[in-house]
Amino acid sequence: MAEIQLVRVDFRLIHGQVITKWLRQTSANRIVIINDVLAADDFMKNIYVMAAPPSIAVDVFSVDTAIDLWNKDQMGSGNLFVLFKDIETVYRSIQKGLPIKDIQIGGLGAGPGRVAVFGPITLNEEDSVMLKELDEEGCNIYLHQVPDEPKMEIKKALEKFQSIKK
Repeated sequence: MAEIQLVRVDFRLIHGQVITKWLRQTSANRIVIINDVLAADDFMKNIYVMAAPPSIAVDVFSVDTAIDLWNKDQMGSGNLFVLFKDIETVYRSIQKGLPIKDIQIGGLGAGPGRVAVFGPITLNEEDSVMLKELDEEGCNIYLHQVPDEPKMEIKKALEKFQSIKK
């Protein structure tokens, strides 16, 4: 049975910071990307598989497949670095039963209705509602770009979001 080492929300998924910084901080030997659209796109899946170091296995699952595999045998074996592209997908995964207790938010890009709350990390109203609910349910959520820089707890980020949004 696999063990989750780190859960990160980052719209870029596998990129330089993930490979050079966060993989070193964990004992992960597998990256699991949970994303419905990507799971249905074999071409893009292969690009993400090729972006990882050869020693790191990469799996791409839809939310429903990830839940089924977790319930079957906790996604097999290995130490997992679980990546999500957005808050909505991690929220749905938790609501459907994926036992995530810690969420690191590392990158949520700019766009309409999005507000920068910690460096380039942005939130919108929908994100803030889901994150507040997960926080209230006991999930440890924090914003953290790279290991050698400070992080921000979600409560502070949500307060900043509300103050900027006004």
